[in-house]
Amino acid sequence: MIDIEEKVQAILECKFHDWINAKLIVEDEAITPTYAFLGVVDSILLELVYGNDEKRLNDKLSASWKVFWRGISLK
Repeated sequence: MIDIEEKVQAILECKFHDWINAKLIVEDEAITPTYAFLGVVDSILLELVYGNDEKRLNDKLSASWKVFWRGISLK
């Protein structure tokens, strides 16, 4: 499982690095938005596993993504 997590983190970090270089997001290091995004994913996965309300899950996902992206994007 750790191997998969490391691969996912590496892929995300690469994408965030590309977006930083393209001036699409505000950040100095790609690891910061990578960890922040993984935190959002972790919380959504917990809701998926322990929650039983699909609407609440979708609402949390939508709100989390909106706030996350607004926090790092230049647009």
